[in-house]
Amino acid sequence: MDRKSLVIVGVLASLSLRLFADDATVNRRKAETIVKADKLFGQRYAVGNGKPLRYDKLTETGPPDAVIYWHGSSYVIELIFASDGTVARVELLPETLLYSDNWSDVPNSVELSGTEMQWLVVSADVLQPLGKATATPHSCSQSGPNLYCTDKYELASVSHYHLERQNEKNAMEAVLREISILYRQPVNGIVEDVRVEGSQRQVKVAGQWYHGEKPGVEIFATAQIGSTVRLVTYGCTANEKVCIAVPEQSKSAATHQ
Repeated sequence: MDRKSLVIVGVLASLSLRLFADDATVNRRKAETIVKADKLFGQRYAVGNGKPLRYDKLTETGPPDAVIYWHGSSYVIELIFASDGTVARVELLPETLLYSDNWSDVPNSVELSGTEMQWLVVSADVLQPLGKATATPHSCSQSGPNLYCTDKYELASVSHYHLERQNEKNAMEAVLREISILYRQPVNGIVEDVRVEGSQRQVKVAGQWYHGEKPGVEIFATAQIGSTVRLVTYGCTANEKVCIAVPEQSKSAATHQ
């Protein structure tokens, strides 16, 4: 074997060892987190009813890398991982939404108590710290009877969905129906590629595509291949086609769509 061939073999061997080490680190992180989650959440949810798990064709390539737990008789907890083995999202949602993206398929009687929000936040903080709550009060937007709220933490964003409806006393109340904890992930690196999809210009960093919360965000409009970007994304999972991100200096949190 000549010198050139030996060099190539050495480089390939080095890359293989590095990839193996990276995979081992990812698997170790996930395993350590799952041990904690088993103690916190209890019974695993078995996906075996013949129906495929739901996924969003616009954003994801398939069901996420997740471990699912029962929560009562109607709810489940999804523990969803990022590509580096850290926690991307912790979601408390009706079991029905594992298979459907339509809330009309969820019975109106399915709801969460107010104390479950605090419990999930405390539990998620054990799995992976959320950091301190920011001084900014939580923000809400309303669409008809639907109320969508977000609480900000140093290392996460907590989204919760409520439905306004009349109670037995004919008074209006907001019923908690879903909670999603989206972890903050820094994205610092060199732009590998750029593309335009619809009205969005997207950039590719470390193998993952990103776009802004809305068209025209300057860093996405001007970034070129080879330029360095510093972004922040929330809840980005390993199998998403495109993740929403904001410039690192921005204090606003991206909301997972």
